[in-house]
Amino acid sequence: MEEQTPKKFHFTKQMKIGLAVVLVLCIGCGLVYLDTAYGSGKIRSLFVKSSVTQNKGNPSAGVLAEIPLDAGSSTSFAVFDQAFLLCTKDGAKYYNSVGDQKWNDTFTMTTPTVIQEGSFMAVGDLGGKNVRVYDESGLLYNVQLEGNLSQFALNQNGYLSLLEKKDSGYEVKIYNSKGTLLKGRVEETAGVYPISTDVSDDNKSFAVSYVDTTDVYPIGRVLFFYVNPEDSENYTDSLYASAADKADEIIGTISYRSNGVLAAVSDKGVYGFRDSEEVWSYHLTNVVNYVSFQQKDRVVLTLGDALPGEEGKEEGSICWLGANGAEEASYVSGKDITYLSAWKDGIVVGTDHTYIGIRHTGREAWTYQATQDVTDVIPMESFSRVLVVGQDMARILDMDKYTGELPDVPEDAVETTPEVQTDEPLPAEGETNTDATQQDAGAEGTEGQEKTSGTEGEADASGAQKTETPKTEAATDTEKTETTQPAENTESGDVPAES
Repeated sequence: MEEQTPKKFHFTKQMKIGLAVVLVLCIGCGLVYLDTAYGSGKIRSLFVKSSVTQNKGNPSAGVLAEIPLDAGSSTSFAVFDQAFLLCTKDGAKYYNSVGDQKWNDTFTMTTPTVIQEGSFMAVGDLGGKNVRVYDESGLLYNVQLEGNLSQFALNQNGYLSLLEKKDSGYEVKIYNSKGTLLKGRVEETAGVYPISTDVSDDNKSFAVSYVDTTDVYPIGRVLFFYVNPEDSENYTDSLYASAADKADEIIGTISYRSNGVLAAVSDKGVYGFRDSEEVWSYHLTNVVNYVSFQQKDRVVLTLGDALPGEEGKEEGSICWLGANGAEEASYVSGKDITYLSAWKDGIVVGTDHTYIGIRHTGREAWTYQATQDVTDVIPMESFSRVLVVGQDMARILDMDKYTGELPDVPEDAVETTPEVQTDEPLPAEGETNTDATQQDAGAEGTEGQEKTSGTEGEADASGAQKTETPKTEAATDTEKTETTQPAENTESGDVPAES
């Protein structure tokens, strides 16, 4: 019998490709298992992508883009022309533009508040123990506190100042742009409580506002300290200047201006200090509902009821104070103002569901009538192109073209990135993922609006800080001397009457 030659098995091109895919998947799954079981989750983060849907909007109707948000999750933004940071309690994501995610940093915070100053951003957990500082490249440094975060501010070089509340009292801390602790000042004087702090843009000094409750009436006080040891060697505790005490006043918020002057807002006036010298003052005749430091050359105030014994301005008025403290513009809304943010080209004020863009000359630029609750209205690369943040959707609108109609986008016009569902844990908390393929439209943002009416500064939904003028009795309680700082300084931000 003729011996049969065994037939050779030939792999087709399609079979080779299929086997290669299976092999890659097996290796990938093995790496993911090892990484999540024994590592930090870095490998898995390259495979798992968060699902994100981005509607391209309807430019002809003025809706340029839509960013879905997690309903019920507080969302904050910091904006840099087309780029923006989106922050939620679960982390921060930076986008070069809508749909183009640059990096992602995961964390867990209870009350995250975003502030921005120049090209830097900070996310602090007010009442918690964590502050994280970023620039456009990602996380620069992370500060972990033993006590609780009471207030924090940035300067234009990424220096961070903060107030930490401990069981034994308060501590003021100053960090440089690399996260190195430069100064730690323990506040031990009984009955004297720090309220707000800020670092000068030349990195040489920092200021702290206090309320002194040791007398019959409270006293507002601002002290100036050197940051660097070489500057402070001839001064006790680095203290080199003290501004004039303000009897029966509470200085709720302070912020360094672009000309180096420190602006300070109390319940009775606004002051400009150059070290120990008071270079200008503005007498208040109304309750200040909101204060914004977000524009470094101006202080913007929104006014409420007239103060007792004063012939005040009309309630709902807005006034702009220039670099020398003089009122350079005003606007009368005729309504109770519930939102304020100030930017390079103008301000945005909210009255109920109506938001108005106003130039720094006091001239109206546009009006937006919201049909749902809005938490932020932030100008982007121009004053007419704004990011409107709602409860479950953020929209970029062109106010010159916006018709008030929302786009009806068909399903095939929606772009999505696939989501890999696994039971593996997410990447380790606090790690920055610079993989631009991850695109997630999570949510949370800025700076400083504060409302004045108590010692505590309440963080406004816009990221601005609300500061309320504390009562004399309340000032004696260390808990009640805490103030939340805006996204604006808190120096970078808008503050209702306190930063």
